[in-house]
Amino acid sequence: MEWMESSIQKTQRTFYGEYKKSLLAKKNNLVLHVSGERIQGVGLEYYDKKLAETHFNILYGDVEKIYTTDIEGQKCLVIEYYSANAIDRNAPLQVVLMNLDGMDEAEILIVKLFEAKKEKLRQEEAEKAKKREFFFSCINFHIKNDGNPYYELQNEGLRFSGIYIDKSRNLNFLNIDGNTLNESNACVPYEKIHYYERAGHIHYTTDLNAQYLNFGGSYVGPTVSKMQSTIGGLLFGSMGMATGALWSYQPAEVKFPDNYINFSSEIHKIDDRSVILNYYSDAKAQFMDIELPADMFNFLQTYLPEKRHDIALELEKDRVLSQYSSDENLKTIKESGGDSTETVGEERPCMEQFAQRMKKLKIMHDTGVLSDEEFCAEKNRILNEL
Repeated sequence: MEWMESSIQKTQRTFYGEYKKSLLAKKNNLVLHVSGERIQGVGLEYYDKKLAETHFNILYGDVEKIYTTDIEGQKCLVIEYYSANAIDRNAPLQVVLMNLDGMDEAEILIVKLFEAKKEKLRQEEAEKAKKREFFFSCINFHIKNDGNPYYELQNEGLRFSGIYIDKSRNLNFLNIDGNTLNESNACVPYEKIHYYERAGHIHYTTDLNAQYLNFGGSYVGPTVSKMQSTIGGLLFGSMGMATGALWSYQPAEVKFPDNYINFSSEIHKIDDRSVILNYYSDAKAQFMDIELPADMFNFLQTYLPEKRHDIALELEKDRVLSQYSSDENLKTIKESGGDSTETVGEERPCMEQFAQRMKKLKIMHDTGVLSDEEFCAEKNRILNEL
């Protein structure tokens, strides 16, 4: 197929013909040039049963029909085609070529190229339909069918990049390229999402511009009149020449230019805001950050409000404190022999228990779960129990 297409592209043939309406009428020289992409030349336009000379340039994709027929008793080649410049775009135009040298050969060549081009266009349309089907099937599978909320990063042509939240509230990063039939989807499970928070800010910078303008300015040097010097010399000798020179001396004249400096300033807005998503990566075995567009914050706050930074840390702190207290209560009850009537804290904890509680308390403080004030208050409470 590639070899055939290459040979079609290289096709170049020119045919000549002529037309005379009568013996006394002017002869019309007709030209038909056939190439791999188009048909062009000089022919006759057949309209309202009259023939008039016309220049044509027709793409194979615009050709409707090619055939031979008789007009005014002469065999001619007719090409019907559509043109965007026609008055009625839905009605085909006609180009008539008469008395071509090698008319049958011209018809066969044009039909061959027309069919090859039509097949190529059909394959291109089939390929486009395949790409569109792939693209929209991916969109429907990930987003539309389940009504999943999503945020668009890019949606142009058959390319889509975005983030959506599925039914399990997992965060999915979706990329679809219909042109290359590629799809990728990375998922951050809900339970692995630690928190998200705003980062960066808007700030402004001012550029100061100065424009220096210079208008005019001149310098005229000193001058001495030769006539005055010569007359002075004739009358009074060399001393008289000097005196005459002084009489005629004109000092240098300096005219300073007019200078102007125009100052202007321009304020630039710099927006480096973003959203930082913190999650735990099993592959890296550590917490990781993803930087997202600033307006993603509203999307996440709408659908994952509990993962917002301040709320997430508060919930995490309450959960750890609750677990910490329940563990200590359970251990104290077990050490007391399992009697539920005994209140927690009546027996002093042993030094091992004290060390474990202080160790947990320090970890909570180091990881930011407890503030300095909360750490000191809890530490004092434990010390008071001793």
